Amino acid sequence: MDPNSDSDKPATVNQYPTVQRVDAICDSFESQWQQGARPRIEDFLEEAPLEERDLLLRELLAVELDYRRRLAEVCSVEDYERRFPDAARIIREVADDATTIERQDEFGVSTNEQANRGRESAPPMREPALGQFGDYELLGEIARGGMGVVYRALQKKANRIVALKMILSGQLASVEEVQRFRSEAEAAALLDHPNIVPVFDVGQHEGRHYFSMGYVEGDRLSDRLHDGPLPPPEAARLVKSVTAAIACAHDHGVIHRDLKPSNVLLDRNGSPRVTDFGLAKQVGSDSNLTATGQVMGTPSYMPPEQAAGDLSRIDVRSDVYSLGAILYTLVTGRPPFQAAQMVETLRQVIDDDPVEPRVLNPAVDPDLETICLKCLEKEPSRRY
Repeated sequence: MDPNSDSDKPATVNQYPTVQRVDAICDSFESQWQQGARPRIEDFLEEAPLEERDLLLRELLAVELDYRRRLAEVCSVEDYERRFPDAARIIREVADDATTIERQDEFGVSTNEQANRGRESAPPMREPALGQFGDYELLGEIARGGMGVVYRALQKKANRIVALKMILSGQLASVEEVQRFRSEAEAAALLDHPNIVPVFDVGQHEGRHYFSMGYVEGDRLSDRLHDGPLPPPEAARLVKSVTAAIACAHDHGVIHRDLKPSNVLLDRNGSPRVTDFGLAKQVGSDSNLTATGQVMGTPSYMPPEQAAGDLSRIDVRSDVYSLGAILYTLVTGRPPFQAAQMVETLRQVIDDDPVEPRVLNPAVDPDLETICLKCLEKEPSRRY
């Protein structure tokens, strides 16, 4: 092998496209909060190139403030401004976001101060205000990530409540990112399964790409882990349903490539619904949204071939690995691989064996452990 060949070099954080890099870092940051740790934003900012740190800081702040609010902690704008003196504007904008902070005065900002800031400068428009958006009435924000924002909306012609996803305005969305956004909708629209969130409509309005999908009123599967691992029989039941959904996707030539607990929603009956096909690959498609050498997905749940950037080896067995990683997380309370730095997590995925689930949770049935570890085999041919 040529020692100077890029294909022979280990994966590094700089191989990630911007939005996937930000999402992956935020996933790692949030996972530590879920496990009861108090990760420092500063440590995670070091993982991003200088030109992307403002975007990453905004996302990390939103995650941290959400978890601190859940703990009934009173947060102070001034404290964050002392920690990040060059990012006062970003901190104030996040503090002003009523969907991130339910009551702005709980963030340590008085009503007068808020009013004065509003007179001093208008915040940049990042997405449409709640209200009319084509055939939809935006009712409230559900979630946001490095690339998109999701609203609860009323689709007026169909008279139904939906989840409306669009690319964040203000993002420098490249042609590739827009294509990936539309590919997510197109891939999910191929699938009709009770455990997959359906896509209803794909379009563009006032220059904003969007698609609408079924609204699932419930939590993410990742939220179930706040209090520790699930009882193994319940974990097995949930993963069995998710597996049936992914089998349907595979039957239609769609590989998800980003399966993880936060991409599985639980409806009011506790049934899982797979969502977020943003990295999905349609088998046989001429559209190749990623080049060899790019590492895409969430490090703790991606298979070794994906962690190494060897996209030519990704097939349905790659999703099988991720299903095993989800099962592992549900029965142990932690992913099979996780480190403070994303690059170290990728190295573990490629090189290390996971700790056996029964070491972390003796209540795991031996047969369930065997199934889990077979899914997590490094070599795809050794998986189911």
